[in-house]
Amino acid sequence: MTDQKYPYLVFFATIFIYSMHRIIGFGKLERITNNTRINTILKFQKHIILYGLIGLVGLIISSLFIPFSIILWLSIPALLALVYILPIFGHKKRFRDLPFIKIFAIGVVWTWACVFIPMVYDNASLNLNQVIFIFEKLLFIISITIPFDIRDLKVDNLHKIKTIPIELGEEKSKKIALAGIFICWVLVGLNYFSGFLTWSTWLALTFSYLITASIIFLINEKSHDYYFTGLLDGTIILQMILILFFNQMF
Repeated sequence: MTDQKYPYLVFFATIFIYSMHRIIGFGKLERITNNTRINTILKFQKHIILYGLIGLVGLIISSLFIPFSIILWLSIPALLALVYILPIFGHKKRFRDLPFIKIFAIGVVWTWACVFIPMVYDNASLNLNQVIFIFEKLLFIISITIPFDIRDLKVDNLHKIKTIPIELGEEKSKKIALAGIFICWVLVGLNYFSGFLTWSTWLALTFSYLITASIIFLINEKSHDYYFTGLLDGTIILQMILILFFNQMF
């Protein structure tokens, strides 16, 4: 992407949205007393509020240096992110509380902000390979988000939020996530054989999806939170690291 300031905008927007999500959810979290992750969140409420303020200030400042056309493109994921966390529906429900919405909302927001907008900004129109690339990343984000619903089984059950793991169970949900990762790898192969991706990039993404699939396979509801927020979330950064590494090696 030609505008080098855009990543700062996404960074601060992410801090703001995630902090607001926690701040708005404080009241609901107080009902659960035997969850280490939630107790930690409640313990550091003031810190999270501070992070939210930092994110908001950074978001406002960085947006001043971004072309207005990009701001317009960002309005769609921004609106979706806001309704995701704000209790604007009946019975103080958020968009994320609606049945089966959570993983798809996260997938669309992340893919739109981090893949779709940079591609549209640098290209007058999208070709088939770029559309496949966007869909691959969308499916990747959705696939690694499903295990987070496995982690949140008890919380979602308490708040009567329907998710894939609640309806189908842990094992079937993992199979769906693994199937999604496999399809991602197939899409990477299509883009490689059509000449859109280099061999080193294909190899890097193959390794990253193999590692991601292994993490998903070993995950369960009782896995430590760092397994999700560290290892599983880390697979997003892992793709970039492996691509840079293999491009240097080959």
